[in-house]
Order: sequence, then structure tokens, then C-alpha cells
Amino acid sequence: MIKPVHFSAGPLLLSSMTHYPKKSFINKVPAIILVHGFVGSKVGEHRMFVKAANYFSERGYLVFRFDFGGCGESEGDYSHVTLTKQIKELQAAIDYVLSIDKVDPNLLTVVGHSLGGAVASITASRDERIKQLMLWSPVARPFTDIVRITSNEAVLQAKRDGIYDYHGFYLSDAFFEDLKLHHPLKALHNYKGPAHIIHAELDEDVPKANAVDYYQTLKKRNSSIQYSFIEKADHTFSSYTFEQQLFNQTYQWMMDQSIENITQII
Repeated sequence: MIKPVHFSAGPLLLSSMTHYPKKSFINKVPAIILVHGFVGSKVGEHRMFVKAANYFSERGYLVFRFDFGGCGESEGDYSHVTLTKQIKELQAAIDYVLSIDKVDPNLLTVVGHSLGGAVASITASRDERIKQLMLWSPVARPFTDIVRITSNEAVLQAKRDGIYDYHGFYLSDAFFEDLKLHHPLKALHNYKGPAHIIHAELDEDVPKANAVDYYQTLKKRNSSIQYSFIEKADHTFSSYTFEQQLFNQTYQWMMDQSIENITQII
């Protein structure tokens, strides 16, 4: 079952889809929240998040995908978007997911792609309800990585005119200035849970070196940290082959974590 839901995040109603597990033999189920990236949506490029949600719900997970404010079908406009607001919106999404009776609060995984990886990382450093962190081609230095995509001219024009038109999305001066305030690699010193970083080997937007940077940062606090690359993949993993590798590696890692948790309990 797939259920559309609007939930509150500050003054906005955000659009989301909840994919319930196809099969479940237990009362409480693990949950995954998918976090999209810069000027993205809960559908994803080439419907990647829809496919991911179907993949994981078929394997017993409740999967929640949502649009940040000003994105997709949510209220708001991108001209008002900041990373600070997106962190708060992810926390509101966590509030909603954990209010679902069937969800086990001890089995919440957040999966962040691109800028969503930075949002997920910062949120995980502040919110202990996130038990596992999965990053797909994540932004590590928000201002530097995003300006590499938009160009420095976007920053200068937004500073001069207040906004910059990026392919039909208004980026404000406040958006760029707010990016400078956030440092996910530093923030993750406060995160103690397991994490896996999967990066596209031929990422044309976000440096693949970010995977190693995240790994080295996280490894200092937790031994359950891994990173890997999808060979020949671009930033959005735009082929069925890349997607399948991405989903399979993510699922295998989560299964390994479940086995490790059971072993520790025994």
C-alpha cells in the first residue's frame, strides 16, 4: 500500500508518500526516510526514489519519501529555501514517521542523496532518533559543493539582486549565505551510529572524494562505517544497472547491521 500524506513542518504543509511493507510477519517494522537533494523532489531523477521505495518496501521496510518546502508538491517556494529550514523539515518528517504505529523507533534509517546527504548528516548529529545513516553521493561542504554546480556567478547575482534564476528555481542570497553556516563533516563528530557512504565513481556534480572524507570523519567515532563506489555511475545513478547496485549495496549493508545488532544482544 502506498499512502499520500501532507504533514506540517513549521508554517508549511509538505507532500509525502508512505510505502508500507509488502510483507511483514512482525508487529513493528524498520523504517527508511529518503531525503532528496538540491532542487530535487521525492520522485527523484528517473524516478529513483520511487524505485527505491518500491525496492525496500518489498523487503519489509516502511519507506517514507517527501518533498522539502518549495520542492515537488509541497507548499512554499524555492526562493525561501535554506539548509537550516531543510534540517527542521527532516526532523518534522521523523516526527511523522515515528508516529506511525507500525514503525519500530529503534530501527530508523535515513538515506540522503547529494545535498540531502548533508541535511541527513547534520540532522543525525543532532537527533538520536536516527539509528543508521546511509549517504548516496553526498555533499560534504555545502557552499563549495553547491556553488560548483550553480557557478560563482549565481552567488554574485543573488548578492546583487537578492535572487538568481537557476533553471526555474529562485536561489536567494540567504540560501547561499546559509550554506556557509553548515559543516556536516564537523557536525558528524557528534554522531555515534553506523553509516555507509556510496558514491558514484564518475560523479560530475559532487566530488567522489567526499566519500573518503565522510568515512575518515565517521571512523573516528564508530567502527561500523563503510564506503564504496558504483563504477561508471553518474551523480544520479542514471541507469537500471547503477540503481540496482545502489539499492542492493544499501540493503546488504542494512541486513549486515541487523545481524550485528542481534549478535551483540546475544
